[in-house]
Amino acid sequence: MAGSFVRREIFAVILWLSGNLIAGCKNPGAHGKTIPFDHLVDLTYTLTPEFPYIPVHKLTFPFSMTPIATMAKNGVAANSWHIHEHLGTHIDAPNHFALNGISVDQIKPEDLIVPVVVIDMIQKASRDKDAELTMEDIKRFEDKYGRIPEHSCVMMLSGWEKFVKTPAYLGLDSQGIKHFPGFSPAAADFLVKERDIAGIGVDVISFDPGKDSAYSTHKLLLRQGKWGIENIANLSKIPITGATIIVGASKIGGATGGIARIFAVW
Repeated sequence: MAGSFVRREIFAVILWLSGNLIAGCKNPGAHGKTIPFDHLVDLTYTLTPEFPYIPVHKLTFPFSMTPIATMAKNGVAANSWHIHEHLGTHIDAPNHFALNGISVDQIKPEDLIVPVVVIDMIQKASRDKDAELTMEDIKRFEDKYGRIPEHSCVMMLSGWEKFVKTPAYLGLDSQGIKHFPGFSPAAADFLVKERDIAGIGVDVISFDPGKDSAYSTHKLLLRQGKWGIENIANLSKIPITGATIIVGASKIGGATGGIARIFAVW
């Protein structure tokens, strides 16, 4: 009888543990160790040699990858990369344009997992490839969706993803001037000073409007200690408000930026 009682008690404990484990899987945030979510979108492009980049004479170049070991020859596979920091879906750290700015490895982890809001510029950009996200766009957004949260990432959705495999993504004209939408310096300054954002992001190759070869918005944003992310994919697939962005930035000492795997969850 005693043995039977012990077995029943052990069985009851097993059932209790199983129920709690299942409940934990259904609610991953139950113990406060993970971010609970029902939706996940990868905002990252696959980087290949064909991916567009901003051409700067004798400085920039396309990504390339070369095998240094193969399964057939070495019993292990490995590649070397030829890459610069600002290719593909990537982050710009403050030291990209600020002499004493922090490098990408010094950005605090809590500054890379933040709320994200999306300002839709698709119609505006379809009428003007040099369109800028302005103070008026921010005001209209806040009138409709409420105040932009502090410590958030503000994304510009231009619809430029449809051009990523075409020359229109950079929009280079005969004088070598780029044409694509971006944040105006005044809008970026307002978001930093009045909304204390963590950073901004764009679905184009640079968060400066393409025609601005002085990179005015880069300088303004990064010199105030904020970050920017460029070449965001799938931005139309996330909600205007209510999502969290996770920026998996490369942790390389002293780097001015680097390729990143970026997700949105909600």
